[in-house]
Amino acid sequence: MAFNFLKRLSRSNIVSLTYDHCIDFLENTRCKSLPFHSVDHTKDVYEYVKTIANYEEVFGSDLEPILIAALFHDTGMAQTYADHEEQSVKYAMEFLKEQEYPEDKLNIVTSCILATKMPQNPQTLAEKIICDADLYHLGLESYIFKNERLRAEWEEYFNLAYSDEDWYAVNVEFLENQKYHTWFGKTVLKNRKDLNCTMLMERHAKYQG
Repeated sequence: MAFNFLKRLSRSNIVSLTYDHCIDFLENTRCKSLPFHSVDHTKDVYEYVKTIANYEEVFGSDLEPILIAALFHDTGMAQTYADHEEQSVKYAMEFLKEQEYPEDKLNIVTSCILATKMPQNPQTLAEKIICDADLYHLGLESYIFKNERLRAEWEEYFNLAYSDEDWYAVNVEFLENQKYHTWFGKTVLKNRKDLNCTMLMERHAKYQG
């Protein structure tokens, strides 16, 4: 009887349990030293999901698996950088099945994690929310600073060393082609993202003869 009660309590508090589990996991793997995909990035995406979901009027049990997916979405980087999403799903399934998490919600967690893989092509509202949360930083004033962290990460893990000119060119192209999927993304985030893109274009123009 007491065991069943504890199980129900565990399931009702699953987001909190997942948060503690994932943050502890990230802080005790190589993820803690990644310049961009750091523990802070996961915490940010988790909070960004809440912000976007609020505007999309997604709450309670519908929000729960998206938050869980946000916490797990980069855990796969503990094992592999490229195509880490599949490993993230494995970690999520292992943990959540131990918690007897419902199968239908497991499927949502899986689809949300896999939807963050580039290039993004989310189909459901849940997938759209996490995808916009994962690229939320494109629409922040701190974008340039965060993007330099990504540049350092790519150099370390992919041996990709960009000149300033090439780096600006690559990111101008990315920002021009990237599309947000939620109302919040298409309005609030896109406006600032466009300003960031213009700033990059101005910097890149300085290299043109």
